Amino acid sequence: MDVEFNRKQAGQEVATWLKDLKVKGGFGPVYVDVLNSARKTFESERVSDPETLETIKSIYEQFSYVLDPHSSIGVTASLRSAQRAEANIPHISLCTAHPAKFAGAVELALKDEKDFNFQEKVLPEEFVGLEKLPKRVSDVSSDWKAVRELVKEQVEKEL
Repeated sequence: MDVEFNRKQAGQEVATWLKDLKVKGGFGPVYVDVLNSARKTFESERVSDPETLETIKSIYEQFSYVLDPHSSIGVTASLRSAQRAEANIPHISLCTAHPAKFAGAVELALKDEKDFNFQEKVLPEEFVGLEKLPKRVSDVSSDWKAVRELVKEQVEKEL
């Protein structure tokens, strides 16, 4: 069969599933051959909050590296996938955020680590004291031109 035709047909099928998911709250049936074909390329994992915290702790203990919660979920999923895969299949997990953004979760995960100090190990120097400053919020429409103008105005005020 024609590869381009298959891609177009697959795209239409996925679009229908997503529409049904939004409208009906679910989709189906998914045919067995389609499901088996997808499983050759894709896999997914579910990671609980306690597992997320445990991975943050485990990676810190092994490598002295502080994961943020989102990256921890990716690492957990990658580790599970690697256990199921053949030994020659590489797995890469990208860190998606800075742990300073998730102080509460990181501190909860590493609260029993004697050598861990959030201020020293995680928080960038530029962030120290920011939580004490007043918050500034600007409302703007979702139009990119309006956002650009707001950014220009704010930068001009700061200069």
